[in-house]
Amino acid sequence: MSGLGLAAPPVDDRAGEIVPGEAIVRFEPGTTAGERLAARAAAGVGFDRSVPIGRTQVVAVDGSVAGAVEKLKRQPDVVDAQPNYRYHALAAAPNDTFFASLWGLESSATPNPGVGALSAWDTTRGAGQVIAILDTGVALDHPDIDLWSGPAGVHGHDFVDGDAVPDDYQFHGTHVAGTAAAIDDNNLGVAGVAPDARVMAVRVLDGDGSGSTADIAAGISYATTNGADVINMSLGGPSDEDALMSQAVSQADAADVVVVVAAGNSNEDNDAVPTYPCVLPQPNLICVAAVNAAGGRASFSNYGDTTVDVGAPGVDILSARTDYKQVWADGLDATAGWLTGTFNGGVAWQLVTTPRTQGTHSASDSPTTYGAAGGSGDFAESMLVKQTGVDLSGQTGCRIDLDLRHELEEDFDFLEAGATDGAIDDYLYFTGSSNGQFLSQEVSISDLDGRDDVTPRFTVLSDDSVQMDGAYVDDLSMHCRDSTYSDAPPPTGNYNNLNGTSMAAPHVAGVAALVQAADPTAGDSEVVAAIKAGGAPLASLATRTVTGRTADAPGAIAVALATAPPPPPSGSQIQLPPRSASTSPAKANLRGSKRTIRVSKKGVFGYSFTAPPGMSGKIGFKTSRKVVVARKGHLSLGPRRFSTRAGKVTVEVRLSKRKLAILRRNKRLPLTVTVVLRDAADRTSKATKPLTLKPPKR
Repeated sequence: MSGLGLAAPPVDDRAGEIVPGEAIVRFEPGTTAGERLAARAAAGVGFDRSVPIGRTQVVAVDGSVAGAVEKLKRQPDVVDAQPNYRYHALAAAPNDTFFASLWGLESSATPNPGVGALSAWDTTRGAGQVIAILDTGVALDHPDIDLWSGPAGVHGHDFVDGDAVPDDYQFHGTHVAGTAAAIDDNNLGVAGVAPDARVMAVRVLDGDGSGSTADIAAGISYATTNGADVINMSLGGPSDEDALMSQAVSQADAADVVVVVAAGNSNEDNDAVPTYPCVLPQPNLICVAAVNAAGGRASFSNYGDTTVDVGAPGVDILSARTDYKQVWADGLDATAGWLTGTFNGGVAWQLVTTPRTQGTHSASDSPTTYGAAGGSGDFAESMLVKQTGVDLSGQTGCRIDLDLRHELEEDFDFLEAGATDGAIDDYLYFTGSSNGQFLSQEVSISDLDGRDDVTPRFTVLSDDSVQMDGAYVDDLSMHCRDSTYSDAPPPTGNYNNLNGTSMAAPHVAGVAALVQAADPTAGDSEVVAAIKAGGAPLASLATRTVTGRTADAPGAIAVALATAPPPPPSGSQIQLPPRSASTSPAKANLRGSKRTIRVSKKGVFGYSFTAPPGMSGKIGFKTSRKVVVARKGHLSLGPRRFSTRAGKVTVEVRLSKRKLAILRRNKRLPLTVTVVLRDAADRTSKATKPLTLKPPKR
């Protein structure tokens, strides 16, 4: 059944909207009592009481109010008639401690791009809806989050550790859950967009925020088969097509589940350099960009006028935070308790007086020139190791916090930060530069939870003798999960502010829950269409998203209930066709393009293809391959814009010295080429093809 396009119900069916058995009639000036009596008799109504405004009466109706109103309007001495409507006190701002700081819930009136939650709560707060948060988990004991209870009382599933305890060993998932559905009016913390909805916790990302296709797809399937109404995925991944992810989203579509995803935080055009799952075409999926409180697109937010659907608040968003306790700390002001080690030309760490963040010293391998390393994988190493291990018996979700300043040759030199117990290692890699600043960093060591001899360790790996400033670490501490929640403001309490399209997506997930609660007959694709069409126009999104709008809960509910769809922006024509080939022009022909290209010694290569003349477009090249020894990272080239004249296009790409060095290190580099075409009718199509780059001949 569809909740879109329904006509307004008859007046008599408006349960709760009118006073039953009553109507209001206003008579012409100078009408006598006898004439008023005759009009009432002709309409079949009786006198109830007078209203001291003009010649107005409330009349008693025995039967259809709508019919009586129409009869009264036909009487010669009647100016007009109407039902006696009911009015209600509008929802008051709840008493949550930090509600005044939740700008994302405010009205979407220009220039504020909030989702208008308070106005929507006059209609619904999302009761009966389940929002699945596929993320780093959710703090299962956070007092501001109402958890779904599934089979045997479980609150979801952990696909990282393979158990039924999807606790959050980071902070990301808890923050996302709070934005979507934190409890309101409980004298505590924050409120979510859909505060009466419940949260299903599905852990698909580890303590460092990383996850796999298999775990995420399994999480989608779990949420779908266990009764989720909305799935939020504040995550993004490779540019290569992910068939399993697409199949999982289709499974959710078959079960009428809305899927909300983040656009990504690389300030890239997703049309040309795709980020999955944002670019998936299923009608139940909606991709969200981030906007700031001034109505601008966030500087970090990805965009795409054919792939990114709407915007939502994503800058300085206050929400719930996982609780942690400190179990160990060291300010590195003395060498006692630390050992240094070297290998293959490495140099010993030392305590230095500058730079530092607190106290008198920080530890550094700098300044130094490493011994010349040999071939691939022949790294010089410099280690800083705590001499006595930390006892983590009985602890869960443990992390190392540190202040880190580093200048390392990007993708060639690395700092390995983490811990070991001799049998298990848990590290995160850092490369490149912190631009001369100490930055606060967190490294998950949850693989070592419960171990009784955990040793923090920091290792710089260098594969050549390039002189750079190296790494500095200071103010080390180790924290593990706790449940002593505090309602104090950030940074001391269990609430914090974050930026990202990850914060924008749950605003829209909350709106989807409100729409479904307001119109339970609406299908998943109809909910998505209502959010798109009911959004508030925003100039900063006009050419950067499909709709040019930011999500607006009252507008989306109005569209879903077919009462008052907002008009399109002046002078524009919003069209929301399904993203399918039926609305696309002819695609670029990549079949004849080369599959393997060797880059010149100057780092230049050309890519040629054919396309119908008279079109414009964008081309991008991207790989998610893990280069050198980095655990994370990708190489992107583009997007480059072009126009088709004679039907053949050749795009010349020049690699920077760093990217050329990456190519040399990897011997060959698999890429995905994406070409987006736009015709004169403003229709778009997309074509992709694998490509392998080879380094220059020596």
